[in-house]
Amino acid sequence: MIMLPIFLALASWLLFLRLCNQHKYLNVFEQIVVWFVCALSVFLLELFLQGVWLNHLSLLFPILTFCCLLAIFIYKSIKISWYIQEIIVSIKSNFIDIWKQFNSLKLRKKIVICWVLIYAFVKIIMVFSINTNMPTFDDDAVNEWDLKTKVFSTNLNLVLDKTNPEYFGTNYGRYPFAGILDTYFLLPYGWFVNWLSNIISSLMYCFALLLLFGIFLRKTNIFIAALSLYLFSSLPFVFIHGVWAYRNFPAWVFLFMFVFYLIDQLFHLEKDYWWNTKILLPIVLIWFISSVVRNEGVMLTWITFLTIIVSYHILKKGRIKELRYQLFPLIPVILGYIINKIIFSFYPTWSLINTWWTQVNAKLLDSFFVNVSTPGVFIAPFQQMFYHPDYLLLFWLFLVSSLLFFFWYKKFKQYRIFAIVIFSLLAIFLFILYANLGLWLLTHFAFTRYPVSIILFLIYFICSIVYVAHEYKKS
Repeated sequence: MIMLPIFLALASWLLFLRLCNQHKYLNVFEQIVVWFVCALSVFLLELFLQGVWLNHLSLLFPILTFCCLLAIFIYKSIKISWYIQEIIVSIKSNFIDIWKQFNSLKLRKKIVICWVLIYAFVKIIMVFSINTNMPTFDDDAVNEWDLKTKVFSTNLNLVLDKTNPEYFGTNYGRYPFAGILDTYFLLPYGWFVNWLSNIISSLMYCFALLLLFGIFLRKTNIFIAALSLYLFSSLPFVFIHGVWAYRNFPAWVFLFMFVFYLIDQLFHLEKDYWWNTKILLPIVLIWFISSVVRNEGVMLTWITFLTIIVSYHILKKGRIKELRYQLFPLIPVILGYIINKIIFSFYPTWSLINTWWTQVNAKLLDSFFVNVSTPGVFIAPFQQMFYHPDYLLLFWLFLVSSLLFFFWYKKFKQYRIFAIVIFSLLAIFLFILYANLGLWLLTHFAFTRYPVSIILFLIYFICSIVYVAHEYKKS
């Protein structure tokens, strides 16, 4: 039964991305991930509005969305006779390119690629097995994510009022969207299914592998794509967070996609003759889901967007005319404001969800400087990380890649904005840690939450720098 919502997410936005002609810009592996995330974003908004206005949750609107898109797709296929054929040719060309690249490699590289693919497939099986057969634990998971999902899926409505006994006293300091996202996959059952309550983590793990493979296949070659899969699948972070039912990993897959496609398709520095403006709507949808699945998502999505657009116009002057489409993603700001007003109306004005985003600690900077001057504190966030060999290797690779980037700055022109975003995020994480110093932050956040948050960014940066450096050495 869970295959129905998964199928709706894949099939609906397969049609949408084809209607937006994304087969001309993204390969089939990227498209699978992008249309799945875009569909989740739309269905998430539809379920929220359905729950607020109709006080009932169902798959009605996702099914209607699929039917509408299918009708448009059929109409376009009839009107443009060569449309479907063009799509089929684009898919075939992706696989033909893979086959040609693979055949051109030496035997040892072929063996490595096959081994990595088998290894990644085994890790996917392990992720689904662990996350669907092991009950969630940790106070944060029980009080916030799973219980909200249980309430929503059991009642088939959004019980957001804490005075309602059906609310079960769940923590209302969080947005309800994480619970709605999980509930979407449970709607065909009509009741709460414990072993499926955290299926999103497993799905996004699988799609993250597919995303990395697709990106590097398009931008580099099949061997670098396989290397990125190994770097990603060798890390154990998803098992920790999957069992704890956190939304750190899925949320940061969404943010990575938002940042990557915004830069790669609209704010790229290396080309002057094309901009994939038809990807604007998918980017807006990714912005929405990136902003709402975790409370800090709004802040971080905004910061990355502003960092990208400011960096672009500093590095590439005389492009003011491009603002007419570059500012299009600001539309979710208006939508987000309206949604926030709706959400806040369900809670007392003194509640955490009503106040967390407006509270500013006037002594935050003072606290930061006092804490960093404490002996031994500066290295504390890194100690746990360095004790783990997988994280240690990844961060050493990132350090080496960063040094290469700064030494050969002119050779890595196309990755400048992406590097600025990474270093900005790392600076934000360190500031949060030191401004709110505590044992829990220094161990839990530094060891699990922030490495998970930055992992896709680091892998993309490392593999890209290695590829460019290797090509430069060959030439």
